[in-house]
Amino acid sequence: MVTAYRASGHQAFGCDLRITEESEWLRRIDEDTSSLPFANDTFDFVFSDQVLEHVRDHERAFAEIARVLKPGAISLHIFPAKLKPTESHLHVPFGGLIQNRWWLTLWALCGIRNSFQQGKGVREVVELNAKYLHTHTNYLSRAQIRKAAAASFDNLVFAEQHLIKNSYGHARHIYPLVRLLPLTADLYSAFYSRVIFLEKRRSQEN
Repeated sequence: MVTAYRASGHQAFGCDLRITEESEWLRRIDEDTSSLPFANDTFDFVFSDQVLEHVRDHERAFAEIARVLKPGAISLHIFPAKLKPTESHLHVPFGGLIQNRWWLTLWALCGIRNSFQQGKGVREVVELNAKYLHTHTNYLSRAQIRKAAAASFDNLVFAEQHLIKNSYGHARHIYPLVRLLPLTADLYSAFYSRVIFLEKRRSQEN
């Protein structure tokens, strides 16, 4: 995404926990402090795609995002829903919700594997999936997301209808239904993908 933004003429920067080669515009996040490697009030816009489901401390993450945003700037985040029928990373049905070993064993016995697990036995797949779900995912409910963001942002909007409308994939085909039945966007949010907009306060007084 950083490369695409820069190719379009934007002054874009990126960061991650694991970066093989740092540069001026691609930086590593300090794992000990979880601080974003940028100064206060730097950006007009902060974006993440398929990130927030991996964050352990969402309140800390939102505080850091607010810190690096300029007053009045906005932030957009797209990430899979907790109730997604097939967990995005492991392909286990409802893996964001049900993470018990018996459930993971059932689907491993049925042959469910992601691209990194092909050829592995049931026991190994169960161990890998259990470890990944408990250490690398953290799916929150809508209420939990709102609570985590509340300390840093006054204005949080769930905006799945905009993703549906502007999607290049299958989602755009259900937009006429969203216009007819707005509840469709809520179902999309609960069972497929969440989209949140955040706006930083313009001043401490506001």
